[in-house]
Amino acid sequence: MRIRKKELIESDVSHGTPDFPLFVHEDIFVYRNGIVNPHWHNEFEILYMERGIGMFYVDGYEYKLGEGEYLFVNSGSIHSGRELVRKSVGYAIVFDLRLLYSEEPDYCKHEYFLPLINKRYYIPTNINDENIRENILKIIEAFREKDYGYELYIKSLLFDTFWRVFKYYAKKQNQDGRLGYKIDRIKDLLSYINQNYNKNLSLDELSKQVDMSKFYLCRLFKESLKMSPVEYINKVRIDKAMELLINTDMSISEIAFECGFNNISYFIKVFRKYMHTTPLKFRKQNL
Repeated sequence: MRIRKKELIESDVSHGTPDFPLFVHEDIFVYRNGIVNPHWHNEFEILYMERGIGMFYVDGYEYKLGEGEYLFVNSGSIHSGRELVRKSVGYAIVFDLRLLYSEEPDYCKHEYFLPLINKRYYIPTNINDENIRENILKIIEAFREKDYGYELYIKSLLFDTFWRVFKYYAKKQNQDGRLGYKIDRIKDLLSYINQNYNKNLSLDELSKQVDMSKFYLCRLFKESLKMSPVEYINKVRIDKAMELLINTDMSISEIAFECGFNNISYFIKVFRKYMHTTPLKFRKQNL
């Protein structure tokens, strides 16, 4: 049984179910031709590379993961990724930390998990711990098989993982107000672009939305996402175009205009750049 694939772009998507808020995304590079677009969510995330090499970006920092390596992504962190070797295979274990504590008076909640959520604890992303790696593999397998009691088993593995993290690796830190400000501004921009991708977005308009100069806006994108505002806008538009190509019978020109492209030739050029094929061929391949 393969783990079903779900979209990773929306920041307000809940993962799992209300009574077991955990989901394992399989083959995270497959859908968008080796690219995971910038996004964030309130859940914690563990990224794991099973095969190949992936480059991941978390709050402006980049991390290269090879086979068997993993990293932690805290709730609210902006993250993205891309494969550096074709046919790389990566997993994303996404879960709400409330899975591990109760709403009643709970020592672990206040001593460990809330400080982690509020970024008063720093977890290094380059942890190399064989026990944690084995836990991650067991979580992926348990979620895939879903044998009786797998929920209990996964929770026990997560508790063991965080025990090791807090005992050996986590460090208390003071919050960086400047970093928090940058992340908030980027989130505002990403939300605005995702809501208005079909409009004629300009740097002037984006800079007004967050009250900053165009120069600083472009620098903020480069520092945080390793891409320009125009590149991100185009990625969002191509994502939406792929959905329409697969799920509707709209013509190529209708889809181009629906996704904010005023020129069909430019739409095809951008689509080919990111997907290495034309919109028409992509549609035929996904019928």
